[in-house]
Amino acid sequence: MAPVTMDGCKIKAPIYEGGAIELKNSAARKLRQVPAGYLLVGVDPHKKKHAAFAMTQDLVGRGRLKFANSRQGFDEVVGWAKQLMVKADCRGVFFAIEVGGHYWRNLSYFLDENGVPFRLINIFTLKRRREGKEINKRKNDFRDAEVAAELLTSGEFTETRLPQGVYADLRATHNAYRRLVKDRTRIINLLKGLLDGLFPEFANVFKDPCCKTALMVLATCPVPTAIALETEQAFVDRLKATYPEQHPKACKLRALHFAARTSIGIRPGANSVSMEISLLVDKYRLIGRQVDELIERLTMLVDAAEESEYLLSVPGLNYVSVAGLLAELGSFRAYHNSKQLIKMAGTNPTESESGGKRSSRTPMSRKGRTVLRYCAWVAVVPLLRHNPDFSAWAKRLRDRPAHDNPLGGRQILGAGVNKLLRLAFSLVTKRTYYRSPQLAAVPA
Repeated sequence: MAPVTMDGCKIKAPIYEGGAIELKNSAARKLRQVPAGYLLVGVDPHKKKHAAFAMTQDLVGRGRLKFANSRQGFDEVVGWAKQLMVKADCRGVFFAIEVGGHYWRNLSYFLDENGVPFRLINIFTLKRRREGKEINKRKNDFRDAEVAAELLTSGEFTETRLPQGVYADLRATHNAYRRLVKDRTRIINLLKGLLDGLFPEFANVFKDPCCKTALMVLATCPVPTAIALETEQAFVDRLKATYPEQHPKACKLRALHFAARTSIGIRPGANSVSMEISLLVDKYRLIGRQVDELIERLTMLVDAAEESEYLLSVPGLNYVSVAGLLAELGSFRAYHNSKQLIKMAGTNPTESESGGKRSSRTPMSRKGRTVLRYCAWVAVVPLLRHNPDFSAWAKRLRDRPAHDNPLGGRQILGAGVNKLLRLAFSLVTKRTYYRSPQLAAVPA
C-alpha cells in the first residue's frame, strides 16, 4: 500500500474492513440505534443510590425506582425494567445513563457485560433540556432520569464506547501518570516557595532546585546559617562523603557556600522549614521513581496496541504522547472519519453569526475531552520543533500575507492538533507508515 504523507492526510480515508458505512446525517444514525418499541430507562447515578425512570417511546411514564450502587441493586433494576417491559408490551429495554461524576462507570460496565444496550447522556445536554422545559426550575433525581430517557428519543446522546482490554489499561495507567506529574509539579513549586523565604540566594546558584546536586543540599541542610558555620572545604567534603556515588559538583557547592555567608534568609523557624524541605525532597524522589515505573508500563501497553507502530513512525511522537492519545481515543475502529477525533478533542473551529454579522475569529469549541485536547496539544509542540514537515507547514501559515489570514503561535498549535489527529487517523486506517512528503514525491 502506498505510504501516507502529511499532505495526503486530508483525503477521506476508508474505515476498517467490515465496518459499517457512515450515514451522512449523524442524528439519523443515532436515532436508528434506538429500536422502535423499546422501553427507555433513564438513570441518574449517585454514590450510594441511583434513580431510574422508565418510559415508553411515546413519553408515557411507566415507573420509577431507586436502587443501590451494588451488584444486588444492578440486578434489581434490570429485573424491574424487564417486568415493566412485559407489562408495557415492549420488545426490549434501552438504558440512558447521565455521566455526571464517575458513579456511572460501574453500572455501564455491568450493563455492557450482560449485553443490555445503553447510551450515555452528557450532563450539559441534560441540564439545558431540563431547564428549557421546566420554567420553575424543578430538579430532582427522578426528573433527571426522566430527561435522560427523553433524550434517547431525539438522538441527543453520546456514542462513547467503554474502553476494553489494552485501552482500558492505557486509560488507567495514563491517568495515574498525569496525577503523579501534577504532584511532582506541586512539590517543585512548594520547594521554590519555601526557599524564597529560607534561602533566596539558592535560586541564583541552582536554576533548577531539583537537579542532582541541589537535591543533595536540600536533603541534608539547606539552612544558610548552618552552611556558613562550616568552612568551604568542610562543606564540600561533607556532601561528597554523604553522597559518594553521585559526585556532586564542587564548583556549585563553593558558590552556594559563598551565597550562604551573606544570605538574607529568614532565621526564625528555619530548622522547621528545613525539615519540611527534606520531607518534600523525599516525596519528589519517590514520585520520580514511580513516574519511571509508569512510563515503563505505558511503553509496554503502547507496544501492545495495534495503532502504535503507525503512530510511532511519525518523527516527533514519543511513547508518552502516543499513550495519551490512545488512552483517550481508545481503538480507532470505533471512528468513521477524522472529524470525529477532532470533535472528541473539542478543537473543531466554531463560528458565531447573528443578524448577518460574523465574528472575525473561529475559536475552538472546547466541548470535547479536556485531557485528550491537552495530550494532543503537548504532542504537537515537539512535532513543530523537531518534525521538518510540521515545521515547514507552520512556517507557511505564519508567513502568509495579511490578506490571506496569517496565523499566530497558539492558532498554529490549534491547527496542528487537528492536523495531527487527521494524520493519525489516516495512518492507522490505511495501515501504513509515515513518510515525508519530499521523500514520497521522489519516484522509487
